[in-house]
Amino acid sequence: MFMTSIEQTLSRRSLAKLRKRLALLTMTGVFVLLFSFFFIQKTLYDSAVDQASSQLEATAYRLGLMLLQNSTVDLQKIVDDNSDITVGLLNGKLDQVSGYIPPHLIGDLAEYIVNQPADRDSLLCVHGQQVMILAYSKLPDLDRILVAYTPRSKLMENWRQAIILHALLFVMAMTILCGLAIWLWQRLKRQHLRAAHLAEHFSETENTLSECGCAVISWPVDTADGKLVTQMNWPEILGPSNENIKPLLTEFLDRLTPSSMARLRGPLIDNVWPDARIGAMVDIRIDANNTQRFYLMAHRYLENERDFISVLLLETAAQQELCNPFETYLRHTPEPSIAVDTDGILHGFSPAFEELVGTRLYNLIGQPFFKLFEPEDQQIALASSRALTEKRDSGDTKQILRLRDRNDNIRWLSWHAIGPFDGMTFSSARDVTEFVENANKLRDTLDQLKRSNEDLEQFAYVASHDLQQPLRMVASYTQLLKKRYAGTLDQEADEYIDYAVDGAKRMHKLISHLLEYAKTGTNEDFSTVDCNQVLNEAQADLKTIISQEHATITHNELPSLMGDRIGLSRLFQNLVSNAIKYRRPGVPPHIDITVEPDTPSGDFWRFSVRDNGIGIHPEHAQRIFRLFQRLHKDEFSGTGLGLSLCRKIVEQHGGKIWLDTTRPISDPGATFIFTLRASRSE
Repeated sequence: MFMTSIEQTLSRRSLAKLRKRLALLTMTGVFVLLFSFFFIQKTLYDSAVDQASSQLEATAYRLGLMLLQNSTVDLQKIVDDNSDITVGLLNGKLDQVSGYIPPHLIGDLAEYIVNQPADRDSLLCVHGQQVMILAYSKLPDLDRILVAYTPRSKLMENWRQAIILHALLFVMAMTILCGLAIWLWQRLKRQHLRAAHLAEHFSETENTLSECGCAVISWPVDTADGKLVTQMNWPEILGPSNENIKPLLTEFLDRLTPSSMARLRGPLIDNVWPDARIGAMVDIRIDANNTQRFYLMAHRYLENERDFISVLLLETAAQQELCNPFETYLRHTPEPSIAVDTDGILHGFSPAFEELVGTRLYNLIGQPFFKLFEPEDQQIALASSRALTEKRDSGDTKQILRLRDRNDNIRWLSWHAIGPFDGMTFSSARDVTEFVENANKLRDTLDQLKRSNEDLEQFAYVASHDLQQPLRMVASYTQLLKKRYAGTLDQEADEYIDYAVDGAKRMHKLISHLLEYAKTGTNEDFSTVDCNQVLNEAQADLKTIISQEHATITHNELPSLMGDRIGLSRLFQNLVSNAIKYRRPGVPPHIDITVEPDTPSGDFWRFSVRDNGIGIHPEHAQRIFRLFQRLHKDEFSGTGLGLSLCRKIVEQHGGKIWLDTTRPISDPGATFIFTLRASRSE
């Protein structure tokens, strides 16, 4: 398509189209002329027939008037001057009175008069090859009908002369039209041959690019009207289009997509050129809904002391790679991505990244890429880029960096960089802003919860520890008061002293348990513990109450596991003492401890402590593990910390504890189930 470089004429592709259109236009013109000729002749013929009928009818009427004035007048003699007209008289019964009228004409007249009551009229009579125009005029006063007729051919001489004249004019018009078409056809053919001759002066490479689709346009820098001084193959390169493409600079610029327009605004509009020649991939609208990819090469040159800008556009196909491969990667990737060279200079970005950050990206092309990010993260980005570039082999790196989006909001992006490949590093990103914000909130919440728990444990430890000394003083002096003055005061004073001593003991017990609860869980130095020995130690501590209540404790072989020996001993001691404490009246307590692998979790042991006591209603299954919660405040003494302490010990070992609510009511007693993590050896 370079053959039109000498003058702004037509390309070979357009010439072929014009020749076809010229042939079609010539055939259309011939058809229109033929149609016009026959239409005009038909109109003239109908007019001539109507005129002849009117004249003959008028003649019959005048002759009828003469006959009324003089019944003996010779009508045929009157019309002898016009030998083409024949006159005759008929009576009311259509019998001939004078003159000669052929019978077949009388028959046609009879049929016509029956359907036409007019006193005078004309009609056309056709018999074989003979066509007659007949006119009649009724004379009621004389009971006569005057008839005049003549051959139609005698009255159509003027029409024949007109048709000859029109035929001559038609032939002249056809000759002129065909001559003009032949002249234009030959001119287009010469132009086509000239274009083919000019194409021979270009190299094979240029012709190959031409077939791929190439256009050249140019305009003066100081143009006022936007007219192109060169517009080779523009707009032919865009292919079929329903829009009117004008050879103007504004038409070319308006067809660029916003991203391509922003990239080329500097050199093509503002006349700011980073180099004497620029090249880029651009998108141009070829119709209302579709765009096409072109490779654009532009440069500025001086001619006759005037600056001009010349732009070359080259069509690209899906199989073509006419630019750096990173252009193809950035165009087709759905993720926010950038391409950076080994010097850290930003060379391109994907449409998804432009959608996220905005058009300010175009101002950063050719600038250090770390300017994309927040100042606090720029050094991290630069260090990651250098670490990746200094590797001998292609590698990858990951980093989370912050930048501002098109709405000036901070966004966290997780970057994955690979390369370098041919001096170019590719980085794609995922927006993890929501994940980072949620993680930060969760971290802050966990830190606050940890500090709160530490403060509460410290407070409980300090409070329970510091209350021990004044409580011991209160308990000692109330016991001394009871010992010294028991029986010397009245009975009411002795009751008051007993209440004080009992309250001091209960308070001492409560504080001791609270201190023990606060200390539980602080020891994280686990060791291998044999649960059989731990259970034996718990039974030894409860030896007195076990013997007093005749309690029996059975168990199968218990495992060894990693844990806190003191904590586990306290766990078994609390559960066994609770089973003995909440016994049924008159029934010796029986506690059965079993263990089995916890099938769902796999790495845990499941312990069951089953008793035959008074049991616990399932509705209290959650409440009993809370601090200071007691179900039988009046019947049994206690602090409400036993099961809470058990839960804390179990959770310290990574397990859970709960009340078995599936035990039927007909089977009295309670079953506590807890899990403990198995030892590493097992």
